[in-house]
Amino acid sequence: MRKQRITGLVAAILALLGLPGRVGAGGAWVYESGQVDVGTASAGRAALAADASTAFGNPAGMSRLGSQLQFGLQPVVVTSAFDIGSGTNVTGTDGGNAGGFLPSGGVYAVYSLLDDLKLGFALNSYAGGALNYETNWVGRYYATESTLLTFNFNPVFSYRVLPWLSLGAGFSVQWAKLMSELAINNLAQGLADGSMKYTDNDFGFGGNFGALAEIDERTRVGLTYRSRVKHGFDDVPSLAGLGPGLEAILRQSGVLGSTLDLDLTIPQEVALSVYREVNDDLALMANFNWQDWSQFGQISVGLSTDPPRQQAIDANFSDTFQVAVGAHYRLGEPTVLQVGFAYDTSPVTESNRSVALPVDRQVRLGLGVQYEINRDYTIGAAYEYVNLGNADINQSVPNKGTVQGDYQQNSLNVFNLTVIRRF
Repeated sequence: MRKQRITGLVAAILALLGLPGRVGAGGAWVYESGQVDVGTASAGRAALAADASTAFGNPAGMSRLGSQLQFGLQPVVVTSAFDIGSGTNVTGTDGGNAGGFLPSGGVYAVYSLLDDLKLGFALNSYAGGALNYETNWVGRYYATESTLLTFNFNPVFSYRVLPWLSLGAGFSVQWAKLMSELAINNLAQGLADGSMKYTDNDFGFGGNFGALAEIDERTRVGLTYRSRVKHGFDDVPSLAGLGPGLEAILRQSGVLGSTLDLDLTIPQEVALSVYREVNDDLALMANFNWQDWSQFGQISVGLSTDPPRQQAIDANFSDTFQVAVGAHYRLGEPTVLQVGFAYDTSPVTESNRSVALPVDRQVRLGLGVQYEINRDYTIGAAYEYVNLGNADINQSVPNKGTVQGDYQQNSLNVFNLTVIRRF
C-alpha cells in the first residue's frame, strides 16, 4: 500500500509533464506571433523576405530589405471544450471551456548596415499556451490548470555572399514560465480532494540559421533551421488538503518538501519554403516543415529526496510535419490580398494523449490584406481559423481514474494587426 501511495504521488507529479499546447502546431509550437504571414497560414515564411518579420522566419531574407520596424498585435480566442465519454469513471463536470482569450504579438526590426550586410531582431513567443479547467471536472486528477509562457529575443544578421545567395544566423535568449495545478484524490480516506501546484521560470538559449536562394527575379527558395532550447524548472510542489495517511507516507518517504526538477526541450525545426510570382499580380508560396517533438517527449524528472531520485520519462511523442500553401493577389497598386492553408500532423496518439496536453492534427485557414499607405508605412489585417482536431482521450492511471472522451469544440480564432515603418 505504501508503495502504491508513493507511486500515486509520482503519477500526480508526472501529470505536470503534460505541458499546455492549446496554441500551436505539433505540441506547443506557435506559428502565429504577430507576423504578416498569418494571412497565408505561414505559407512561404522562409522565402517571402517581404517585411521585418523575416528576421524570425528566415534571417537570410533581410538582405532584400532596407531598414524597417514592424509591430504585430494579435488577440487569440481559444475554444477547447471536453465531451465526457462513456468510459469515464470519475464524477464531475466536463470542465467548461478550458481556453479563453490570449493576448499575443511580436516586434521585428531590420537595420541596413551595408548594402549586403543587415542586422535585425525578433521579439516574440513561438512556443506555449494555456489551459484552465473547472476545478471539479472529471480530469481534475490529471490537470486543472496548465500554463507554459515563453518570450524569445532573437538578434540576427544576414550577408549576401553571392548575387543570388544570402545567408543569415542568430541566437535566441528564451524566458519560460511553467505553472501547473491538479487535484489529489483523497477518496480512499473518505476526504475531499487535495491539490498540488508547481511553478517556476527559467532562461534557455538556442540559435537559428537560414539561407535564401533567388533563382530568378520571380522565384525564391528559403531554408531555415531553429535549434532546440532546453529548460530546467525546479520548485517544491505546494501540496494542500492531503489526507493524514497520505501526508504521513509522503513525509516518511522524504517526498514531502522535496524539490521537483523538470528538464524539457522546446524542439528544433527545419523549414523549406518556395515563393513564385506567376505574374505582376499573383504570387504562390508553399512550406514543408519538420519539428522534433519526439525530443520534447523525452523529459527528465528529479526529486531532491535522500537519496535523490531521478527518472527519464518517455511521453511517446512523434515528430511532426507541416505542409502549407498560400497566395498573394495584388488588388490595385497599394493592396495585396492573402490566403493560405496549412496542415500539421499529430505528435501523439490517443493512447498517449493527456488532458493536460490534448494536441492532435491541426488545420489552418488564413485570410489577410496588406495596404501600403505610402513609401514609409504599410498596415495589415489578417484572420486565421485553426481546427485543433478532436483530440480523443482515453487516459487511465490508478488513483486518478479513467477519463475518456474528446474535444469536438477545439479551435483557435486568431486576429492579426500589423504596422510596418520603413526608414
